Amino acid sequence: SAEKRLPAVNAGRPKKAVRAYATDSDIRAWTSDLFRLDGRGVLNVWAPFSMVAVVTIAWTPIVMHFFDADSETCSALSNAEGAFRLQLTALSFLLVFRLNRAATRHWEARQLCGWMMIHCRDLAMSSVAAHASAPGDFSAETRDRLCEVAVGFPVAFMLHVWGPAQSARRADLFESMCYNIFDAPTMELLSSAAHRPLAMVEHAQAVLASQFLSGSARDNVAMAQLYASLLHSAKGLGQPLGGCERIQGTPLPYAFVVHLRSFLLLVLCGIPVVYACDWRWATIPLSLLVAFGLLGIEAASVECERPFSPTPTKNDHDVEKFCGVLSREVTEMLERAAASTASARPQGSPRDCFGVGS
Repeated sequence: SAEKRLPAVNAGRPKKAVRAYATDSDIRAWTSDLFRLDGRGVLNVWAPFSMVAVVTIAWTPIVMHFFDADSETCSALSNAEGAFRLQLTALSFLLVFRLNRAATRHWEARQLCGWMMIHCRDLAMSSVAAHASAPGDFSAETRDRLCEVAVGFPVAFMLHVWGPAQSARRADLFESMCYNIFDAPTMELLSSAAHRPLAMVEHAQAVLASQFLSGSARDNVAMAQLYASLLHSAKGLGQPLGGCERIQGTPLPYAFVVHLRSFLLLVLCGIPVVYACDWRWATIPLSLLVAFGLLGIEAASVECERPFSPTPTKNDHDVEKFCGVLSREVTEMLERAAASTASARPQGSPRDCFGVGS
């Protein structure tokens, strides 16, 4: 079913939102990205940039026509330049802090996605190995159910961290992205759940409980250790889930963001006023260049602050890729286990097992 599932998973990410890490440092990437606006978050700052442009374009001709460089007005503005530089320095520290916090959230989200993949792999690998080693104690049905969770959980995780949306639309997406993974009752249960990742963790724990907490498995020490290991992997899926929920749902403090943006806008509008007497007609391009640079930092912070989106750019984590990687890896695990079982022969004497003739 991968040929039908994976295209549905990747349908939401356009080609321009796929980032090839290995090519980011070559000369072609530098030259081609120099004039690209998509992925920079410029739509987040078009309003303040327009305000700065209006002030700059309106003030510069007034200075050029009514004030000489040695006029009293220009002298007063020149005397205020020292204080204005102090404001620029303070603003730079605020912007650096803003971008640093956004980048920290972005990197932490990627670490949490890595832990999600680790727990999904552990769940699948341990269940496949347990059935191969002790098929009588660990059923093939339990192995398959846990492998289903390992493949389906990243999909449920991705749809969940995208944020609130119409439940019917997300249910249809979940069913298409998990096509033929779960049986009909399980799919109905999961697709109708309000919190699908949590429902999937509960499903994994229920599968483990039915396997280990009934019958003779409760008295088997080895099975008890295996149960503890698998339960740790299943419960561990809640850690990246909760961490990414926190990142997506907790913006930076309102007071800091509002003060930074107000301060930034006032300083940028003040640049043409303070420097127009010295820069003359060059005030327009220079002021807009400074505004683009400083507002670009704010735009980058907004882009990195919430690293998951149903309309992704190159700044959003490629969870679709994680879903495909785990699907292929779990499929290969099951294929190797099936090939190993098919090629197994009855064991003979120790000498025969090592291929030594009598």
